[in-house]
Amino acid sequence: MPLGLTQIRKAFRTGQYRYSNHALDEMDDDGITDGDVIHAILNGDVVATLTEDPRGTRFVVRGPASRVETEIEIVCRFLPSSTLRIITAYAIEE
Repeated sequence: MPLGLTQIRKAFRTGQYRYSNHALDEMDDDGITDGDVIHAILNGDVVATLTEDPRGTRFVVRGPASRVETEIEIVCRFLPSSTLRIITAYAIEE
């Protein structure tokens, strides 16, 4: 398992993650719950690692939501405090 995904899953298992207001708004718009995000993180894969941002590497994780038949993407980064910041989360529209 890639190191980034291992660290992301550890952050979720230990409760070391926080949502941005933008992520909460997007989740609300798409009907995504915290449980859906957790399920996607624990069962999904990193589909992109974005390293060009001066604020730090962003990871895009894609996985299945827990209670709806859809996939979601979660964009996140680690803060200097080692807390995982969920920047946004949204349903994939095929």
